[in-house]
Amino acid sequence: MTYQRNMPRVIRSYFDGSLNNAGQEFTLSSDESYHLQKVLRKEVGDTLEILDGMGGVGKAVCIEKNDKNFRVRIDKIETKPLPIPLIRMLVSLTKVGRWENIIKPLTELGANRITPLLTDRTEVRKNENFNNRKLEKWKKLAIEACKQSGNLWLPKIDPPELLSDYLCEPKKSSYMASLAGGEMFFKLDQGSSNIDILIGPEGGWTPQEEELAGKFGVSCFSMGNRTLRAETAAVSSLAVAQSKFLS
Repeated sequence: MTYQRNMPRVIRSYFDGSLNNAGQEFTLSSDESYHLQKVLRKEVGDTLEILDGMGGVGKAVCIEKNDKNFRVRIDKIETKPLPIPLIRMLVSLTKVGRWENIIKPLTELGANRITPLLTDRTEVRKNENFNNRKLEKWKKLAIEACKQSGNLWLPKIDPPELLSDYLCEPKKSSYMASLAGGEMFFKLDQGSSNIDILIGPEGGWTPQEEELAGKFGVSCFSMGNRTLRAETAAVSSLAVAQSKFLS
């Protein structure tokens, strides 16, 4: 097998709105306009793809630009259905830099929802300088990952949530990575439409947390005999879950 080199790069941008029909014209956000003009050096007449984060992708052309704005026209729209199952990743909140490194690969792999969990051994707490600006920053990271990977569905990113609050929510298929053992990875029901995967802090869940999760119907699974960083465990478990439905 040979691999083609020098394949043309697909330039993608994000539109915070709905792609309605061919012929639609709009001006991209200041951030997107700046990136296209100052970083990618795109000009009037250049083509690109526009993602709306809701399954739509538009084949577009630049029709106007100035110092601050980049205006495009949509020539063709394609829509893709929401991938099933919807996988929600609930990961114990790590320190800021490490948490932000989790968002992009989870988005690239197709997580439908990302929830930072607050557990007994979480490195940071909910009241430690958390505000909506962090949510906006996390959303921007997910948008960048969608543009890079071509994922047409922008995941929902939640504010931090207590493990105990999550356990009280209605749920169907929920799996917790455990250092105490369990099935090697997890056995998934191919008919599942919603799957939750819980990744704990590096010190692991407390015995009380695992016991409580079991009472709420959460199944434990093992990722082997190595102790993984939270970000490694999160990405690995999502990749395994996706492979079970793609195979």
